[in-house]
Amino acid sequence: MSVNGCRQARAWQLCWVMGLVLGLLLLPGLAYAQNDDIECGDAPSSYNHSVDPTSPTGSALMTAYPKGGPLGVRANFPVVVFPLAPPSPDGFGMCHRLGPSFLGHTPLPSKSLETDADVGLDPDGPNNIHPTSDSPDRDGHDDGVTFPAQLPSCNPASVFVEGYIYTVGAAPTYYVDAWFDWNRDGDWNDGAVCGCGDNEWAIQDYPVTPDPTTSYFSASIGIIPCNPVSDTDPLWVRVTLSDMELTGMAGEEWAAGGRPQAVACLSDGETEDYYLLPEVEFVPEPATVVLLGSGLAGLAGYAGFRLRSAQALRWRRRD
Repeated sequence: MSVNGCRQARAWQLCWVMGLVLGLLLLPGLAYAQNDDIECGDAPSSYNHSVDPTSPTGSALMTAYPKGGPLGVRANFPVVVFPLAPPSPDGFGMCHRLGPSFLGHTPLPSKSLETDADVGLDPDGPNNIHPTSDSPDRDGHDDGVTFPAQLPSCNPASVFVEGYIYTVGAAPTYYVDAWFDWNRDGDWNDGAVCGCGDNEWAIQDYPVTPDPTTSYFSASIGIIPCNPVSDTDPLWVRVTLSDMELTGMAGEEWAAGGRPQAVACLSDGETEDYYLLPEVEFVPEPATVVLLGSGLAGLAGYAGFRLRSAQALRWRRRD
């Protein structure tokens, strides 16, 4: 072999070795490269990428109640789309591929696209959840659902949902689903948990159709709350808009707000997770003087209990 031929062979071998090394280094990232355009939720989940061999779930534990800890009720919600550790018992996190439809009250897209809920690229800033600091609810795009001021057990209530469905041609039918953690146990997989009311999959495939001119849709969807312990405890809720009827899809994970397969992202829509927290206010009554015999005065007052949010007379999301 000539000197030039030897140099060419060595150059080829060097390129081959360098390519192999780079491939091994980049392989973990390549698994996500095709998934950096998905939308997912931001509820807490103890099944995530922060591996912890000492944890009963194999990853960092997160808290459902109270939000952000200290650790009280463990969060088992299906949130992370492609976890390294085993997925939640209720499946993989709900996710949507890049699509034109979303929940929100303005015509501009109000959903973010990310690699996953807790790792990778997230163009709108921080990842949706940060397991090691027990920090959920970081997506910042929960703007398509309005909850009533109160959700008392067994009393019918309505959830207002709005958004935009942009398509070409005839206005399609999309579907709204919602899960409520009525018994506050850190998941959405329970059926009826009290003697009345809906199970935790309280809204199932409610059909919505956009206005053909504006692409806007809205709906007031009836539910019957079921709070076996207290009507005023914090509550995690998931609301999903999709172009699929989840009740007709295989896999029991859909009933718990999750997905049965790691690659089965919905083709369009959005998922929003809400942490609803009632607020107690003291509203003093003007002093009332009561004359008792010799002129002894008494004062009376009362405590007013109201549920508010960033919008008047609605549930307040705890940030």
